[in-house]
Amino acid sequence: MNNKDINALVEGRLSDEKKAEVVKWLLKNPKQQQRYHVLKARHVAKLLKEGEGKNKLDTKRKFADWYKYVGYAACVLLMVALAYTLVSPNEQLEEKYSQTILASTSIGENKTITLSDGTKVTLNANTTFSYPEKFSEESRDVSLQGEAFFDVAHNPEKPFKVATGNGMNIQVLGTVFNVKSYPEDQNVETTLVSGKVKVVEEQNQKTVVLAPSQRATYVKDADKLIVDNVQTTKFTAWREGKLIYDETPIRQVISDLKRKYKVDISVESPGIMDYKYTGEFDNLGIEQILDLFEVSSPILYKMHNNQITLFMKQ
Repeated sequence: MNNKDINALVEGRLSDEKKAEVVKWLLKNPKQQQRYHVLKARHVAKLLKEGEGKNKLDTKRKFADWYKYVGYAACVLLMVALAYTLVSPNEQLEEKYSQTILASTSIGENKTITLSDGTKVTLNANTTFSYPEKFSEESRDVSLQGEAFFDVAHNPEKPFKVATGNGMNIQVLGTVFNVKSYPEDQNVETTLVSGKVKVVEEQNQKTVVLAPSQRATYVKDADKLIVDNVQTTKFTAWREGKLIYDETPIRQVISDLKRKYKVDISVESPGIMDYKYTGEFDNLGIEQILDLFEVSSPILYKMHNNQITLFMKQ
């Protein structure tokens, strides 16, 4: 999409199919929506100017007087208002749905959001979630960067779609599932608690349909989609402040701890990165977790302020 497409929409030169495509693109791009409104206002101003020559003299005098006393700034405001009133009712409705809300959480913060359809979304730490104030008539599209737990309101006429921007897209009708999609992580995971989920690998459009208690893992580097059976509570326990690991690469454990606690973790012994950790942390402080590391694994730590260094036992 480009300025030519927006201009063609403004001037009414698009087919119904192309118009729907451009409008859908605008709904996902707030900056382009602003450009559309400006171009629409200019187009209306041009039509008004061209129509002046065909109007009666008294009409022209009224416009001249109005221009003189109201001024250029007021004219611009009128043109923008006309741009809104002259669009079709469908376009006005689509613009109403175009209000995009951006929700985010900081390190160590969780947040629950209720969407306009009744869907509840719980965001994990260091997560960004984008969604429309009101969904369109065709679908419910949201985007996620980070981790979130979704309890989607059932609507078979309007699918709920989650775009991760990390190689995996998810589509559901009404279900409960967890998505973990941090840019810095090696994998993107979708874990289904109940209902049914269709997972689409973005690059090659590989598609899998998950049953409850299944997880789809997209391995970014290998461009590979893996499905396995899991105990879902291990992947959703973060909502209760718990971290549960079962032969989990220590790299992933470190990433989770950095997002949950305001600490910087460095690794002194390279061999640590090959280690897989099993354990459960139930609402523990960071020092309590590190003490458990020393008891349950060959990992030792040094801590100074918020700087943690991990190293292997000799």
